[in-house]
Amino acid sequence: MPSSQAVDVAHVIPRSAAVLRVPDGALLRGRDRRLIQRPALVRKLIAGRERPLALVLAPPGYGKSTLLAQWEQADERVFIWASVGRGWPKLAQLIRSAHAQHQTFVLVVDEADRLRPEVLNALVSAALNELPVYCTIALAARAELQIPVARLRAHRMLVELRAEDLALTANEAEMLLRREGVKVPQEDRRAILRRTQGWAAPLYLAALSVREGLGGTDSLTGPQHMVSEYLSAEVLGDMPEDLRRFAVRTSVAGELTGPLCDALLGQHGSGVTLEVLARQSAPLSAVDAAHHRYRWHPLVREALLSELHRSEPELEGGLHRRASLWHAESGEAEAAIEHAVKAGDAHLAGELLYPHVVSYVSRGRARLVARWLGALRRDRVASQPTLALSAALSALAAGQLDEAKAWSVTAGAAADRAKAGGHHPSLGSGLNVVQALVESRSVRVIGERAEASASAEPKDSQWRPYRLLLAGVSAHLRGEPEPARQILDSAIAGTGNVAPSVTALCLAQRAMIAIEDDDWELVGELTDRAMTVIEEWHLDNAPTAALPVAALAAAKAHDRHGDEAKAALRRALDLLATLGEFLPWYGAEVRILLAHASLWLADVGAARTLLAEASRLARKVPDAVAFGRWFDEAWGYMDTLAENRLAGSSSLTIAELRILRFLPSHRSFREIALQLGVSANTVKTQAHAVYRKLGAGSRSEAVARAREAGLLG
Repeated sequence: MPSSQAVDVAHVIPRSAAVLRVPDGALLRGRDRRLIQRPALVRKLIAGRERPLALVLAPPGYGKSTLLAQWEQADERVFIWASVGRGWPKLAQLIRSAHAQHQTFVLVVDEADRLRPEVLNALVSAALNELPVYCTIALAARAELQIPVARLRAHRMLVELRAEDLALTANEAEMLLRREGVKVPQEDRRAILRRTQGWAAPLYLAALSVREGLGGTDSLTGPQHMVSEYLSAEVLGDMPEDLRRFAVRTSVAGELTGPLCDALLGQHGSGVTLEVLARQSAPLSAVDAAHHRYRWHPLVREALLSELHRSEPELEGGLHRRASLWHAESGEAEAAIEHAVKAGDAHLAGELLYPHVVSYVSRGRARLVARWLGALRRDRVASQPTLALSAALSALAAGQLDEAKAWSVTAGAAADRAKAGGHHPSLGSGLNVVQALVESRSVRVIGERAEASASAEPKDSQWRPYRLLLAGVSAHLRGEPEPARQILDSAIAGTGNVAPSVTALCLAQRAMIAIEDDDWELVGELTDRAMTVIEEWHLDNAPTAALPVAALAAAKAHDRHGDEAKAALRRALDLLATLGEFLPWYGAEVRILLAHASLWLADVGAARTLLAEASRLARKVPDAVAFGRWFDEAWGYMDTLAENRLAGSSSLTIAELRILRFLPSHRSFREIALQLGVSANTVKTQAHAVYRKLGAGSRSEAVARAREAGLLG
């Protein structure tokens, strides 16, 4: 039975005693039924009984004291809880007394970071040189201790648990919330754990706030007053004023380095300050082995940002602007744009975003671009041609044609206003490309604008992949397949990783020409390559992936890979639904490919519907003459199918027609046989003859074809 040593209060802190600081884990202890048991951590501590030192290091509220209490309950040794308010002579006397009275024991020193360095060193020395075997000195602390941890670890003299070990798992966090009577929607659980990173006390306080009616469940996933108060008092309260000011002002950066902090504050030596903060505050941790880069715990950073906004709001914009310029000089475009947006500097954001917008959008990051633009005032976005063009391209990638057209017009007007003062060298090329992209009435105009883009385009323009795609589409749909082949092949060879979504579209457009050429081996190669690009860059959910997926459906259906074709067809239809009308030529192409896939899958009804929709859209682009050949071929194929089915149905015998009448029912062949007074084998033979003559592969397909031929009502 585990036991604990009760000694003089001068030497020991009873866990019920009042102290100025909230003891770690006190928030979580409460009633026993609410304890979160940590058996794995306790086992690790017990397993380290041969090691003379145990270190439990984490910020307040990670449950250090609670864990130590659970360790005491599970360990057979005597536990002695020593006061941090006494010097080494008293602690040494306590160790000698414990040694005399007990064969094995654990001396627990909670809040050991409050001990003077000489006392700590004496404790470590005693642990290494004086303690009997299976005796342990356990040090619990909020900040790094001035002891040779690396050397102790290397010599296997230390068992240690840190914040990452004490962090609650997803299951433990859910258990804590459930015990506090808080039910969390499943979609919020990941956000909660990501935000708290298993930090128990803030999670408990947020749950308490919800339970007491002080906030909704969004208190668990967003800023929460009780949590902020706790962090301000328990984590930031002990910081010296100069360090706190440093932490608050540099909190605008998610990841901290010495040079970045120097740039933010206009000073030198920030790297040393970060090291000091990391030693004194476990919520600031290094993210690299060399300890050059640091990151605050998300909740602590929220508290620091809140204090900055409250106490020095006039500094925020300038700090973000400095961070943006520093990241830009370091070649970190995304971080630079993020800070420019947070600074509310539309001009700087536009200058930083525009050179990379094609890369972001075509690599499936249009939502990120949309988020940046949405964080700026709409009138400020409209005032910058670079941002307005970016907004047009982002909207187009999301399938929002009307929004894209509006931003295209706005970008043109902003560019005209900016001409007097000069503008970005590729702005003219970008304007022509975006105007060609949103053009919905004429493929000739699309080609002309793509050509105009080429004349205005710098050699290394980011807009080249889009220009080549549009030029290839225009040539193809105008009935000039040979130039289209050359342009699209050049685009496929040259775009590569520069603009993956454009590469996939070029491959799909080239596959349509290969279908016209009846080169099905090339079709298979092109569609497979397009899908490889889509999968590699995670573009599966991009609405404009509908065309490559539709081309894949057509290729697989033609090659009689039914299951793959049907899956691709369903996926393309889902993507098409998110696009709505979109660009008429694009919508017509997708539907034509899907209609052919449906025909080769023998779904004539679906093919007719898709062709009717494609024909309606094609009429909006009258100079797209290539569509005529596709429509003629598809309708001709359907006429041939109908003739064959009628010929097949006319050869049905009376017995087979009689069986056909029963096929729409849910009766089995055996039940039909009983009804007709024949054998089940006879019914099966006659049913298969019906399938063969109607060109069907299944009972349901035979029923559908019989209805189309007028043989069933």
